[in-house]
Amino acid sequence: MKCLHTEAEESLFFVAIKTLVSCSLLLSSFMTLADESRLRIAVGGFYSISDSGMEVTNPLTDESFELDFESDLKLTESEFLPFFAVSYWFNGHHGVYLDWKRLHRDATNLNITTPFEYEHPETGDKYLVQSGSVITTTFNVDIARIGYGYDFYRDDEWDLILTAGLHVMWFELGFTGDIAACVDNNCGSVALEPDNIVFTDATAPLPDIGVVANYQFADGWRLGTQAQYFYLSLDNISGRLVDLSVGVEYTFRDSFATELSYKYYKVSADIEDDNSTLKLHYSFRGPMLTLSYTF
Repeated sequence: MKCLHTEAEESLFFVAIKTLVSCSLLLSSFMTLADESRLRIAVGGFYSISDSGMEVTNPLTDESFELDFESDLKLTESEFLPFFAVSYWFNGHHGVYLDWKRLHRDATNLNITTPFEYEHPETGDKYLVQSGSVITTTFNVDIARIGYGYDFYRDDEWDLILTAGLHVMWFELGFTGDIAACVDNNCGSVALEPDNIVFTDATAPLPDIGVVANYQFADGWRLGTQAQYFYLSLDNISGRLVDLSVGVEYTFRDSFATELSYKYYKVSADIEDDNSTLKLHYSFRGPMLTLSYTF
């Protein structure tokens, strides 16, 4: 497995984590915990409808096109994702949160219909997949979100929160099968290590800002919406994300609650290296059922 971890990615990731932790410790040190302080843990399942792909080149026309992982490579479009979240609110208006979701998929296409070329983002080596090839694709995505929230308005019905944080995405992409290496525009079958696999592994952290709005329309019932967005261009990394959700939550027995929501998530990342550029996009949408407990 070959990995791509640039210095810019690592420095951005660690600086963001240190900043969030420092801010949380600083806030908690200056604020006395009130009766409204609470810890909330949530677990759930997300029925995802995915759309993912990357930019490749057609060797017949030498033009770039988007390789669709679901239709061209037969990755499963619909699948369940596990979800986990924890949040801690102190002094009534300030909180920190962390959540995580994952989608790991692999599939084999026994007859590639459209040939394509792509470059390894670390070495710049070119590889060719011809029509009729047998290709197994692995595409794993893990997404973690960490951040800070400020509850700036609250009454008997409305609760409005501003958020600022960081999305960290781990992309793991691999092709196995009938792959040819290209040197000086000449392509030939080669034995790739290990087991004819060409892997890229990229970590692309993206900061985000957002707003959360909750409306309590009946006793125990609450309508909630969330929107987060950010675009980043720094050194050799550029990316964009959109994170939206709307749902209904019902609280029973004080501490237990369940929520049914609909979520939409899209991220695109361009990671440039000295030799090439890796362009990936990934989005999913669908319903999520969550159970939570507040201490």
